[in-house]
Amino acid sequence: MSESRKTGRLYLIPSFLGENDNTIIPDQVRNVVNELRHFIVEDARTARRYLRAIGYKKNFDTEVTIQELDKHGSNHAKQLLAPIESGHDIGIISEAGNPCIADPGYEIVSYAHIRGYQVSPLVGPSSILLALVASGFSGQQFSFHGYLPIQSADRARKLKQLEDAAKRGGTQIFMETPFRNDAMLRDALQHLSADTKLCVACDLTLPTEYIATKKISDWRRQVPELHKRYCIFLIG
Repeated sequence: MSESRKTGRLYLIPSFLGENDNTIIPDQVRNVVNELRHFIVEDARTARRYLRAIGYKKNFDTEVTIQELDKHGSNHAKQLLAPIESGHDIGIISEAGNPCIADPGYEIVSYAHIRGYQVSPLVGPSSILLALVASGFSGQQFSFHGYLPIQSADRARKLKQLEDAAKRGGTQIFMETPFRNDAMLRDALQHLSADTKLCVACDLTLPTEYIATKKISDWRRQVPELHKRYCIFLIG
């Protein structure tokens, strides 16, 4: 794949959004991945499981190098990307969805650009974009805020800020860890205005997928159970 280049290429490899479902990973991704021997991942065990699930055949013990990315990826980006200097392609894999969104992989990509390496994103599932297009909110202008503050008072203030921003015309997108979803929704229902619209998008691409957009007043009448589900929230 990289024999004709002096340096290799960094591929951004999409992963499943939840349980294994081979139907959402395009053949192009499989074809590229099956040629790679070097990977940068968040967790080696889940990365191996994902690679096997999409048909990767190489021997992990003798043919493949898998390096884990810590939370301070820029500190050892040079070491992680060393195979590129020898002409080898590298794939970076997130725990879920596309790399570099709400994870430290972006620091590796930033270093790759500094070094002048070619970066190639591969097509795959993105919970943020899937939630946005299914929400009924404007995709013309939107902002992703990652995780909101953990403390309830701080989170309430941030929710009101996002509500104000949404009123000015931009869709506001954020997420939460699965075990704090219910607390997030409770705060949203308590602090957002009754007429504000909220979209809850859970378990995207999975058999338990749930997407609904309602006014806060309507959500208050029927609150869904979100505990330990993968959720994206949008205010529009």
